[in-house]
Amino acid sequence: TAGSNYTISYVSANLTIKAKSITVTAAAKSKTYGSNDPELTYSASELESGDSLTGVLDRAAGDSVGTYAIGQGTLDNSNYDITFNSANLTINKKSITVTAAAVSKTYGQTDPGFSLVTPISGLEFGETSLSGVLSRTNTSENVGSYAISEGTIKSANPNYDITFNSANLTINKK
Repeated sequence: TAGSNYTISYVSANLTIKAKSITVTAAAKSKTYGSNDPELTYSASELESGDSLTGVLDRAAGDSVGTYAIGQGTLDNSNYDITFNSANLTINKKSITVTAAAVSKTYGQTDPGFSLVTPISGLEFGETSLSGVLSRTNTSENVGSYAISEGTIKSANPNYDITFNSANLTINKK
């Protein structure tokens, strides 16, 4: 009440509540080739007490060794204007060990094909073999034993950190 000296006219107005600006920062993650993605997590600055964000982060597609950007995905809350800081999911090489199969030939024959001992343990995504070829660094054709080398096995399989166990090509007397 204003008393008898005033006539009051009331004009209503609206109260506008604007979205609060916050920063959401993705946490960098890593995994080994072939393993499941870790949970993608984040930190959010200045959320009001009791508030949370809904949805999940996503990442750029890909399963090969490399770096993939983590994105905001469906993470949201209509009460907030989100500035999103991305991070990366890094996929690291998987360690495996392979062994060359020992082979022999008779002096004067051509080299037999070189191969790995199979099965190879630890391959991912249904792979049953590796790309590349084995070789030998000493190309002598004299009787003796010569180490079989990794050739292009390591470079042709970039998703694996390969430990290579050599074997020998034995050239026997004719």
